[in-house]
Amino acid sequence: MHLTMDNAGRRPQASHKVELAPDIVRVSLVGEIDMGVEDAVEGWLTDAIRTHPDRRLEVDVSRVTFLDSSGIRVLLHAHAQAVQEGCAFRLTGAHGTVRDVLEIVDVYDLLTGGA
Repeated sequence: MHLTMDNAGRRPQASHKVELAPDIVRVSLVGEIDMGVEDAVEGWLTDAIRTHPDRRLEVDVSRVTFLDSSGIRVLLHAHAQAVQEGCAFRLTGAHGTVRDVLEIVDVYDLLTGGA
C-alpha cells in the first residue's frame, strides 16, 4: 500500500492497494481524492492499466471519503485511457457523498457501467 502525505506532513490523505485476479486488476483507493493527491492517484491507475493491459481495471472507491472535481477528472482520464488501451474499466463501491457527486455530474453510469 502506498501513502500520500499532505503538504504539512500530516497523516495520509490517500492510499491504494492493488490486487490481481485472473482477468481483473483491482485498485482499491482509500481516503480523500482531491487535487492534493490527483497526480499520485493518476499514476497508480495508469500503472495498473499499462502493467496489466490484458485485465479489466476495477477501481474500488468503497473507502473513499471525499472526491472533488480533480478526483473525478482522474477517474474519467483513467476510464478513457483504459478504453484506448482496449481494457475494460469499472468503478465499484461508490456510496454516500462520493456516489452523490458522481451522479450530480452525470458520470456515475459511465464509470460503473450502469451498475
